[in-house]
Amino acid sequence: MIIHSSHTRKDICEIIEIFDLIDYIEDYSDLSKKDLVKDFTEVLKKIKKITRDDKFLFIEDIQGLKDYLQKPNQTRITVKEKAEIMDIAKDIIFYSKNGFLLSVSNFESTDEIKDKADYISCYGNIPTVARAINMLNKDDKIRPKINLILSGKIKIQMRKKHEQKLKESVALKRKTGRFLLVFD
Repeated sequence: MIIHSSHTRKDICEIIEIFDLIDYIEDYSDLSKKDLVKDFTEVLKKIKKITRDDKFLFIEDIQGLKDYLQKPNQTRITVKEKAEIMDIAKDIIFYSKNGFLLSVSNFESTDEIKDKADYISCYGNIPTVARAINMLNKDDKIRPKINLILSGKIKIQMRKKHEQKLKESVALKRKTGRFLLVFD
């Protein structure tokens, strides 16, 4: 079995963690990609069963994992595509920051904005795109609102980050009753 080269070292480390294969490869996070791929391929040949993943990759069995690893990584985009997506997102942010006025933006109509926002909305894992779509959804002229498409992994990370932020925020509580203050 050959793991497709589009899967990065980080991707393979995440797969090892997701499917709880940490015990099979010692110090996997310290290995080079070449060594990691070699060791991981050997592990995949030996094991017969993996835990089902319903959160990130939606893979049910060992054969599904092997098929996923042999195909190109679908989450990766080319540098040219990313540059184009980033340019569109920056234009949408500029439009949003300037009061949602078409006259000061690079767009000709709201339909053009909708079309470009629909195009970039599937790349919601890129923070600039997420920010641009969220800002654009505040515009009353854009109906229906643009749905931002995020991967399961990013949704979970955002939820954890939000929960952590809520825990860390200092909240004031109002208490009623009689209190005695003593100054020395």
